[in-house]
Formats: sequence, C-alpha cells, structure tokens
Amino acid sequence: MNFQGLSRQQMIVLGIAGALVLILVLGIMGILPLFKSTTTDPNFPSGPVILTMWGVDNQADFADVFTAYQALPQAKNVKILYTQFNSVSQYEQALVNALAEGKGPDIFMVKNTWAYKDAAKGAPAPTTLVTPLMVQQNFPAVVGQDFLLQASNGQQYAFALPLYMDALGLIYNKDIFNTRGIVYPPQTWDQVLADVQQTRVQDASKNITQAGIALGSAVNITNVSDILSALILQQGSSIYTAAQGGVSLQTAAQQAVSFFLQFANPTNPYYTWNDGMPDARTAFANGTVAMILDTHDALATMAEKNPFMHAAIAPLPQLASANAATTKNYASYWGLAVSRQSQNQYVAWHFIRFATMTPSVDTLYLQKANRFPALLSLIQAQESGPDEAFIKSFLTATSWKQADDEKISAIFNQMIEDVTSGKAVLGKALQAAEADINALYTH
Repeated sequence: MNFQGLSRQQMIVLGIAGALVLILVLGIMGILPLFKSTTTDPNFPSGPVILTMWGVDNQADFADVFTAYQALPQAKNVKILYTQFNSVSQYEQALVNALAEGKGPDIFMVKNTWAYKDAAKGAPAPTTLVTPLMVQQNFPAVVGQDFLLQASNGQQYAFALPLYMDALGLIYNKDIFNTRGIVYPPQTWDQVLADVQQTRVQDASKNITQAGIALGSAVNITNVSDILSALILQQGSSIYTAAQGGVSLQTAAQQAVSFFLQFANPTNPYYTWNDGMPDARTAFANGTVAMILDTHDALATMAEKNPFMHAAIAPLPQLASANAATTKNYASYWGLAVSRQSQNQYVAWHFIRFATMTPSVDTLYLQKANRFPALLSLIQAQESGPDEAFIKSFLTATSWKQADDEKISAIFNQMIEDVTSGKAVLGKALQAAEADINALYTH
C-alpha cells in the first residue's frame, strides 16, 4: 500500500483502524479477553473457601460430586471437607452439640422428618439460587411439604434440598410367592390379607414357622412409626394440622392401628406375627417371613446379610377404594441443609443446588450410593425401568410435620405395647399417644 500523499489525519485514522483490527484478531484468538464472559456472581467470593459438611453417607458417595463442583470456574478455590458418622443417633447428637457450641458444619445432612424441629438450625436458601417454585417444579410434591418452610414474614423458603428419594414399599420373598403360586405382589390391603393366609406356615401346635407379613408388634419391627403414619394417612387423615398446631388421632388412626394389630392377635384369622419373632429385617433375610414393609435402603442392608435372598420390592399397598387421586405412599429420605452459623452460606447453597439439581451430577451420587432419584427429570427417565413400580410411588408419597420423630416413634411403640399387653384399650391408648405427641409441639 502506498502511504505517500496521505495527510496526517488520514495516517492517524489508518493507524487506529489497524490497531482495532489487531485487537479484534487477538480477541478471536483468545489472547485478549475480548469475547470472554465478564459476567460474574457478585455474591461468590473470589478467594479460597473451605466448606465443612457432615453426614451419615459414605464419603466415597460424594467424591465425584465434589470433583465435579470444583471443576466449575468459580468454585476452583472451594475445598469441601466431609465428616462421616457411622450411626444416625451419633450423628444427630454430635450435630446438636456442635451447633450449640458454635462449631457446627457449613452443610449438614437432614432427614425429611427433621425439618420441623431443625428449622432454626438451617439458613434459608437465597432466592437468587433456589426459589420455592424451583423446588415445586423439580421435585415430587412431598419435598415441598417437607423442605419448604415459612419465614416470620409469611414468605416460603427452601430449608433443604433432597439428595435422593425413598419410600415405604412392600418387600416380598419371590421364592415364597412362587412356591405358593402367587404371581403378583398385592396391590391392596385386602390382597395382603389373602396373601398372608397363603404364605403363613404353622406347625402342629399352631406356632408360626413362616410368617406371612411382619406387622402387629412394636418390639421387633424397626419402622413402626412410619408404617402407622402411612396407614393413617391412607385413611384420609393429615395427622398434623397447622391450624390445630398438633396432631389428631381419632377415627382414621383407630382404623389404621386396628388393622396393624390384627396380625399379632392369636385369635384373629390373619394372625402371623408376634413379639417372640426375630426382628423383621433379620427374619426376611433368613427367609422366615414372606413380606415386610420397609424402604429400598433397608432392602440393600438385608441383601448384605443374605446376598442369595430372592427379594423384590413393590409399591405400598393401598385401600381397595383408593384411586389415582387418593393413592398415598410414605416418603423417607435425606437432604442437604446449610447451617445458620456458617460464614459461607452462599457458597454452601451454591454447592447444594449444583449437587442436587444438576441431573448429571446427582446421578454421580445416586450410582455410588445405590439410591433412587428425587429429581423429577431423573424419575421420569427411570419410570420404564426395572424399578418402575416403586419409583412411581415417589410421585404420590407424602409425610407429616413431626415435632420430634424419635420421640414420636417411641410414643407410637408404647401405644402398641400398651394395647397388645392389655394395659390399655385402643381408644384410651390413642388418646394418651395424642396428648403425648401434642405436648412435643408446645416446647
């Protein structure tokens, strides 16, 4: 190009144009950050962050999730330190003590039945990260019932997000069913009664040598409170009502508990269980009971005791009158919450949203932990798989707000023992249980 004859002004214009072209080329090449996003999260710290997390799951279950999170550009300086506890009771006591001393973790695992009593421990999710609508749109309805709480100003907020979903199901021994010519697991409680009579085995002295189902006792069934809750809810009761500020154990509860008790009553035609039996999970692992009501997690535990047992799981049986609108299952699962004491609440919630609401990342956890999804998108993807019948039950799962699930479990157990021992008739035992449970909501 011949620059001779160009004015000084023209030379300056050409120089500027050349510089702009050079900047443009360097930007396209990525040498200059011309086309890189400058959008950053103003709430996310730029310096190093250490998040402490406590729970009852194996550390290995979270390893891939932590790695995936730290691969995010904004999270590259975040380090997550996980502490595993070997029992739920040990974990809960340690958590209570640590928070009382101001030394609790940033993130803690929480059971769905703990939300009412632990509300003061948890920091609400920032609405810039998690809104109530997001919870309702991405998870089964029960998650909103359990983990969406109400602030003093009347606004809803997310207290926790679920890691996975589980629910009570009917676990049955396929070998026993095949031997007795039962092709399909029972779908209604009436069918359960019929199957109990077909699978129960008694010796010459009328002693039960093979039980039809583990129901009716409080001393050797792990989850009596959950089973009774499910039966009462299926009768149409909500158990807890906010307007009342407590529970009501009236007609629905009496019908549910009566149904439960009949299986341990020697004079009842469906007698099949008693206090002298081993605990239900051990009996099932040993092949001495055809059916139990428990969660998928429990099935995995029993499989460790007896890897050769031929077991399957079906949805919780329903009332014969139930339809699509009145079908109710009972949820049991854990989520992640953020401590109010945490100095890194925003980052902690950022991690929780990433871990629980990113399908590919949540799948990393589910595969390691051998659990079912809570995300609706993942539930839909597995609806036609081998666990279809059980996974669909998550969509109709429910629960109720418990002031203290451990104490309520003890109250339910005592009620059953009082009736079976003859110490109290059912009506009086239910009244006492109602009063004892309602006393928990006043403290």
